[in-house]
Amino acid sequence: MANRLQLCFIAILITTAHLNPAAQGVTGRIKVTVSASTGDVAAPSTPLSGARLTLVNRALPSQSIKAVTDDIGNFAFTDLPATTYLLTVESPGFPNVMREISLTPGATLTIEVMLTSTISESVTVREEEGLLSTAETTTSNIVRMQALKNLPLRAENYQSALQLTPGVVRDRNGLDHIKGTRAGQSAYTINGADITDPLTGNLAFDIPLEAVASVQIEENPYSAESGRLTGGATILETRGGGDNFKFTAARFFPTFRNVISGPVDSFRPRLTFSGPLVHDRLYFLQSFEYRFSRLRVPSLEASRDDSTSEAFNSFTQFDLTVNNKNRIKFVAAFFPQKARFVGLNTFNPQETTPNTKQRGNLFSVSEQAIFNDASFLASVVSYKTFDVDVFAQGPEPLELLPERNRGNYFADTRRRSRRFQWQETYYARPFALGGQHSLKLGAEFSRTNVSGRFPYQPILIRRGDNTLAQRVDFDGDGTASRSINEFGAFVQERWVVNKKLTIDGGLRFDRDGIVRRSNLAPRLAFLYLPFKNERTIIRGGIGLFYDRTPLLVGIFGRENEGEDELLLSSSRRFTHLPERIVTTFAPDGFSVSDGPRRFRNDVEEPLSNPRSVRWSLQLDRGITKNLTARLGYLERTTTNDFIIEPREGASDTGRLVLSSRGRSRYRELQLLAAYTKLPIGSWNASYVWSSARGDLNTVDDFLGDFPSVVVRRNEYAPLPFDAPHRFLVYGELKTRYDITVSPSLEIRSGFPFSFVNEQLDFIGARNKAGRFPTFISLDAQVIKGFAIPKFVPKLEGRRVRIGVAVFNITNHFNPRDVQSNLGSSRAGQFFNSLSTSVRGKFEFDF
Repeated sequence: MANRLQLCFIAILITTAHLNPAAQGVTGRIKVTVSASTGDVAAPSTPLSGARLTLVNRALPSQSIKAVTDDIGNFAFTDLPATTYLLTVESPGFPNVMREISLTPGATLTIEVMLTSTISESVTVREEEGLLSTAETTTSNIVRMQALKNLPLRAENYQSALQLTPGVVRDRNGLDHIKGTRAGQSAYTINGADITDPLTGNLAFDIPLEAVASVQIEENPYSAESGRLTGGATILETRGGGDNFKFTAARFFPTFRNVISGPVDSFRPRLTFSGPLVHDRLYFLQSFEYRFSRLRVPSLEASRDDSTSEAFNSFTQFDLTVNNKNRIKFVAAFFPQKARFVGLNTFNPQETTPNTKQRGNLFSVSEQAIFNDASFLASVVSYKTFDVDVFAQGPEPLELLPERNRGNYFADTRRRSRRFQWQETYYARPFALGGQHSLKLGAEFSRTNVSGRFPYQPILIRRGDNTLAQRVDFDGDGTASRSINEFGAFVQERWVVNKKLTIDGGLRFDRDGIVRRSNLAPRLAFLYLPFKNERTIIRGGIGLFYDRTPLLVGIFGRENEGEDELLLSSSRRFTHLPERIVTTFAPDGFSVSDGPRRFRNDVEEPLSNPRSVRWSLQLDRGITKNLTARLGYLERTTTNDFIIEPREGASDTGRLVLSSRGRSRYRELQLLAAYTKLPIGSWNASYVWSSARGDLNTVDDFLGDFPSVVVRRNEYAPLPFDAPHRFLVYGELKTRYDITVSPSLEIRSGFPFSFVNEQLDFIGARNKAGRFPTFISLDAQVIKGFAIPKFVPKLEGRRVRIGVAVFNITNHFNPRDVQSNLGSSRAGQFFNSLSTSVRGKFEFDF
């Protein structure tokens, strides 16, 4: 009976999708700020409370949305379909203002209206950017493409936007941790489509920078639309073509190690074409990027001290306006990459590291359908593939020694993943009932498959005198296959109670196909203005979050499993991951003191989804018209996290037990100052105190593409990416002659580390042996724009931007490696710091 009901439900969804073609999963927002002026240029303007706003969709002139500004002159029209609108602003004693606004998919526009009774009004339309989140119950950081180009960012990609967000820390491996969570515990989407790696949950997607419209990092995603996460949400919006043909070329000059000589350390040329195929109907954008980068390890021999990576990214987008009520977007992205000597560091020379090959594709079709009552349906259908091959430099076993490892990497894996995703979101027409209400509800279905081979070679742990301390062998062919269906649904309402109070509330349902559990997650957030005509905002929220179970959990146990009884969250598994056989030797290196002990892969049932309770409170205060200060506090507690623990048994037996017993806790105090004054530029300064503690034997450390070489005891301690203090300031100074100066300064605590003995057993409490030195990096970029002179044939008047970026200007010692083995004479010493580097910049717009 249950299966028949679910089949009927799927049929209804398919019928609905047929009647309303697939959707644009991301809506736009129009935020209006109204102020009044006496007409005196020297006098400051005053926020205008109670101004009447009317927003009319040009496609539906008989339907309008009416609102009034709050006590500080703001109002946000949220969840709007992409189309052309007419905005009318009215207030007693002032002339009416009308302005036509074109809203593109996913855009957030800020409309600044200054009314005066003596001269004509001033209306400024700009895309919202930065950390302030005007008129929203939750805060986010919106970083646009031009800021990513202007700021001094080493990687110069859209992922760098995360580094500009308070509460986000990038670890020594280049992974980003949002609000004290692991990299795989946050959500990443592009135009509404999931772009995470199904096996690990990490971000697995790349596109050229010119294809990016904006990156929005939601640090507190209280909306019920955000699901299957315990961290934050990163939302990538792409650009489309416009009415004019454009050609852009960037980074066509390589970066050399010695500025103008030596090996090439970076070469990242990008080409982008865009324009109309059918005027006012069909537009395209095509962007290509080749990316080569070389990373040095100064503490290794000069001839064998670098690792390299190469990538080619292609992004294609077509935007079709079917009519004034229907728009369709098609996206195709390809992002293959190969890397040599992955994980190269002071103690792992080139021969001990693996090479990798990645192949990724994404195809998505999205559409928005506007109905006659001004409600609309947004839909997204996407298909993503992501394949990873990891292979060693040779067949020799990996040997771990106190000073420096030798041999070849022990894992040689091949895996393939496929994900089909279908989302439908309905946005009801706003209505008035004790205030203004906006309601949306949606559903999502995904089908994911992962398969691969994970064979491992022996690992030899040797003492400083070269005697054998322990040997780890692996038994099993390493084949694994897992397919799951997942289903989610949500309902979310925004209630503007009055000019002082706005409440967002929602409820989310998720069915997990691996642990076979159904989860309900309520969320609530609010915005309150305590004083009239004062720039003081209080925000707060509380919510329950359930994380998605990564597929690496689903392939751990040695088991054959059939279909779950629930069709929408079914699961099929066939796994034979290698089991560890550990032999421990006496000090002579020959006599066996323990083992061979076989550790069977075991799952402690029942498993549960990681469960997180988060609450936050923020106070924003406008010091001046251009300067805003923020004080915020956040606390998050996570239980049921996935951990792996070794348990020894009798008669040379043991188990590696996967369970949901893990827990973590994160606390954060945030101080922020944001200054914006056009056209000078914008500046942000933040200080974050935080504490990230939790169980250390998390599943991502022992499974996946780069599993841990040994499995030791679990412990609750500071997490590896715990950084109690972080200060960050960055900004853009726009000067005369089209010169932009963009400095950045980051100062943060060093990460914790543990000491081990020659057998790689932990000595003392984990992650409490000490910390890396304080990280300090002062970077700056200067860009000059100019027009090509008239004497250059066919190119006269075209724009060119030339600049230079300098990283770690003070050449501060920022080590990435520490000798943690007490069997080494260099125990406790730090190595491998990146010195000052210089990079040129050249961009051409045609």
